[in-house]
Amino acid sequence: MAPASPGSESAGESLAEDTQASDLARIRAELTQISTNMLSKSDTGSLVQELRAALREELAGLRSDLTALEQRVDEMESTARGCEEQHRATEVAVTRQGNMLLTMRRQVEDLENRSRRNNIRVRGLPESGTESLHATLTDLFRQLLGVQAPDTIHFDRAHRALGPARQDGSPRDVICCISTCGLRDKIMAAARELPASGTARQKSHYTKTYPA
Repeated sequence: MAPASPGSESAGESLAEDTQASDLARIRAELTQISTNMLSKSDTGSLVQELRAALREELAGLRSDLTALEQRVDEMESTARGCEEQHRATEVAVTRQGNMLLTMRRQVEDLENRSRRNNIRVRGLPESGTESLHATLTDLFRQLLGVQAPDTIHFDRAHRALGPARQDGSPRDVICCISTCGLRDKIMAAARELPASGTARQKSHYTKTYPA
């Protein structure tokens, strides 16, 4: 192998030096760019202040939202308390009205019972030929009472039982209300003393007399 010539060695050394110089230049350029892009201390301080200001704004918004939410919760609790009080008052009023209705119902039942106290139900009185119930009942009760019959018998009301005519042809009952309780008791006592068969004259006017 032939020894290297002095010219080739000097050319290799110059190529290595050029490569090192280009690398150093590239490294210096990169370091310069990094130092340029790095934030300075003043820039860092301003950024921190901006972050603090943004955080303060966000916290202030959260505080205002929390305050509004607290107010709404207070209003809802106040409304709920008002509704509860109104509900209790309504329950008391409904209970009072229920008691009043029960009392009124008892009073109405008592009045109905009192209004029926002097009623007499007459069965078997023909519907034909008895258009004037007052006159027919007066004659009937006078026959029952005999010598105890008063001169006049006053009726608060007298009418046939409600409902259509019976299909079997039997007459509807007659319900009358005597004005005097004592006279009603006398009529009922006289009706109870009648014999079960009765006379033909009695049968022609009535069959039975009942309290109504």
